Order: sequence, then structure tokens, then C-alpha cells
Amino acid sequence: MTSAMSIDREQAITQGRAYVRLIEAADVLLASGKESGDMATLRAARRVCAERLRALVATLPPEVTAQIMAASERLAGPVGDIGKN
Repeated sequence: MTSAMSIDREQAITQGRAYVRLIEAADVLLASGKESGDMATLRAARRVCAERLRALVATLPPEVTAQIMAASERLAGPVGDIGKN
């Protein structure tokens, strides 16, 4: 059994959505163009989240992956209230 399947469906969706939101938030902050040690840390955190998200969705059925990607503002457009996502 794969590591992603060892967690339950709801936990996979929750974790996947968190990764999606973190990646998109990091992209917004990194787009500011300001260089600092914080930005290097943020780039590293974004890279880790992207790798974990890829690993997670690679082992999940498409319907679960679709629920994870529903958290993406890029795919669905801004919701106006992060609580709705």
C-alpha cells in the first residue's frame, strides 16, 4: 500500500488543499521581487510543498485529486473569502 493511501481520504484532501494554498500564497509573496533570507526560506518551503503535493496526488484516484485542486484560486478564480475555500 502506498504512503498516500495509508492516510484516509479526508485527511488526504485536507493536506492536499493546504499544500495548494501554501504554494499559491508563496507565489504571491515571491512575486514581490524583494530578496532576503526570508525569501530563500519561502522558496524552499514552496518547493517542498510542491514535491509533497505531486507525491500525494500521484497515488490518489482522480476524484480525490479533483477535490484537492478545488482549493486552487488559479483554477477556480478568487473566492473573495479564504474561508469559503
